[in-house]
Amino acid sequence: MNFKFTVIGAGPAGIITVCQLLKNNLTSIAWVDPQFNCGALNQFTHIPSNTKIQLFLNTLKNMGWVENHKEIDDPAEIFKNFDPNTTCELGLSYEMFKKVMVILDQTCKGRIVKMESVVEKIENLEHTNKITLKNNCQFESEYVFHCTGSKRNTIDSVDGSLFKVYPHLKEIDLYDAMSPEDVHQHITNEDTVCIFGNSHSGILAAMNLYNSPNRPKHIYIFQRRPIILAEYLADGKIMNDSTGLKGRVAEWAKNILIGQKPKCISEIDSAEYKNYLQLCTKVVVATGFQRNTLPIIQINDMELIDNKIHYDDENMTLVYGGREISNNFGFGIAFPEKVLDANGSYQHAVGFYKFMLTITKVITKLQN
Repeated sequence: MNFKFTVIGAGPAGIITVCQLLKNNLTSIAWVDPQFNCGALNQFTHIPSNTKIQLFLNTLKNMGWVENHKEIDDPAEIFKNFDPNTTCELGLSYEMFKKVMVILDQTCKGRIVKMESVVEKIENLEHTNKITLKNNCQFESEYVFHCTGSKRNTIDSVDGSLFKVYPHLKEIDLYDAMSPEDVHQHITNEDTVCIFGNSHSGILAAMNLYNSPNRPKHIYIFQRRPIILAEYLADGKIMNDSTGLKGRVAEWAKNILIGQKPKCISEIDSAEYKNYLQLCTKVVVATGFQRNTLPIIQINDMELIDNKIHYDDENMTLVYGGREISNNFGFGIAFPEKVLDANGSYQHAVGFYKFMLTITKVITKLQN
């Protein structure tokens, strides 16, 4: 059993990849995922997005296969009662991608083979990849697209010894802290909470803690730099597009954190965090994400060390020891493309529409 393309993962990046392959009439696709439930997106139902609805609509419009089969189930209908220039909860994007999956299931028989399993090993050969699944199924594929996602950092990524030094500390899971529906279950008015990081997820956690009926006595935000806000320019570009706060979180930060802050919130240089941990009872880590472990990749009988596998953030190819792993590409939150921001600096492009642009560029290049 041989395929031209293998897509690993059925989160947003995996779904977009399959749609863009179909849009370009590229078939013979193996699609591997243990659940086919839109990846980790289903965990974010109540978390506010920092993306305007119009960008979700633009993503759908550029997924040509979906556009051509809207009579089955139009995912854009989910947003019909919303202002496209506002943001929304990520739960709506989850519903959007579920509808895209329905379209794919009903229109792609013979074009895609879905395999509910996990890729355990990839033997990268000269002109092909020999793929072994957890259920021992084996097949070959010329190209492999890794859309395998990321996991949030935890306290161990800050300092693995913190719980030993401060055994009274309890960690609040970042996803719970980012959800205004869930955060109150993990705090009381007697808590003092510290947050590592002041990007979107960190400030969203601070906003939810502050707005909770169980607002903590004090909130410390440990930060390496001042808050950055995204700025929408007249030409349609966005300054600090990937690093700046947007939407409700940006408005809250402008009103509460910038200027005269409430007495219950302190912004602290992250180098000084150990001076405050003894005062804290709960901790939230919002210092970013790290990619999920890749399948075992083997070249010439040599098994590659996972944490030494990197990627070229311009061409999106996987790299080991300075050399490309032939015909293996990374897409999505674990492998964001390096792009030039409107302020003239390079940033990594994170967001569904940006993933779609990157994926389209790579697939178009493969056809040439």
